[in-house]
Amino acid sequence: MRSTCMTVSLRAIEDNYRHIRAALGARVKIIAVVKADAYGHGAVPVARRLGRAGADMFAVAIFEEAMALRTAGVTQPVLVLGGLRPGEEEEAVRRGVSAAVYDAGALERLQRAARAAGTPARAHLKVDTGMARIGTRGEAELEALLSRWKDCPMVRMEGAFTHFAVADSDESFTRAQNDAFSRALARVRAAGFRPIAHAAATSGLRYAAMGRDAVRPGIGLYGYCMPEIPQLRMAQRLTALPLRIDWIDPGETVGYGRTFTARRRTRVMTVPIGYGDGYPRILGNRADLLVCGRRAPIVGRVCMDMLMADVTDVPEAAMGSEIVLLGSQGAETIDAAELAEKCDTIPYEIMLGFSSRVRRVWET
Repeated sequence: MRSTCMTVSLRAIEDNYRHIRAALGARVKIIAVVKADAYGHGAVPVARRLGRAGADMFAVAIFEEAMALRTAGVTQPVLVLGGLRPGEEEEAVRRGVSAAVYDAGALERLQRAARAAGTPARAHLKVDTGMARIGTRGEAELEALLSRWKDCPMVRMEGAFTHFAVADSDESFTRAQNDAFSRALARVRAAGFRPIAHAAATSGLRYAAMGRDAVRPGIGLYGYCMPEIPQLRMAQRLTALPLRIDWIDPGETVGYGRTFTARRRTRVMTVPIGYGDGYPRILGNRADLLVCGRRAPIVGRVCMDMLMADVTDVPEAAMGSEIVLLGSQGAETIDAAELAEKCDTIPYEIMLGFSSRVRRVWET
């Protein structure tokens, strides 16, 4: 079996959930976001663990993700943040899945599916307050949808929500979005609806007053982007064993394009992971890995299936030594934020970027 392995700590994710819960208080519901395979951590095992821990609801991006949870026996409410595509309504009603609704067509299809099934459909009104992505835009559009909703009694408005665009960097714009959402909620309630309201995702949780009735932590559950809660821990640990360790002489080069030239006699370790596994190619000659509790620089270009590292300064490194590409070893840690900075991207992309070639193990 290939040694390359991603180990996910479900204990760390549950602990992160409990820290977030403690910071919010018992009144606020938690909608745990497990879209994109729980940000690369495994949606089904994560949802099962957080369901037992008390998560009130789960949120996914697309209908297929909701069905995967239901098929796996997850019984908590599930919200499809991106709404349903035509033809998915009947199964969503039958399986008790909630959907974002922001246009009359989607609302009417849910009404027909609910009437045919003889059971109410569940929906959350989505309001666009500044993302310009999905949601009702402006007062006239919202009023028209609310008017139509009154004629769709089989569609239960369980929630109403928006999404902040720059909660991590622009308080003024975030507060403007929140004010716009407050005005929209006033119109919703004046029309006779009583949904729970939710706006804040992980970054927005710093604005406690914007938590509304529920919040939607995503990346925070997996240990990132919440400096207000320093106890959060990363849950992924990416490891491998060496394929080869050998010496090269000064002047010899490493890898495609010969982008690394040895300036001294250099001990090169070959590691069985590459961009075909989701380890970013751009990290060649930029990132480190951990071996024997010490950092070793990656040298040369990252290949599709392998990469190389300079372990000259780690003389104890041997063929049986564990290599850590993401996670902790001894006193050293490489996290997704560090790799993201070197890639000029965000931790999200690092965490969920590893392919199915990387074996997954879930630790409880």
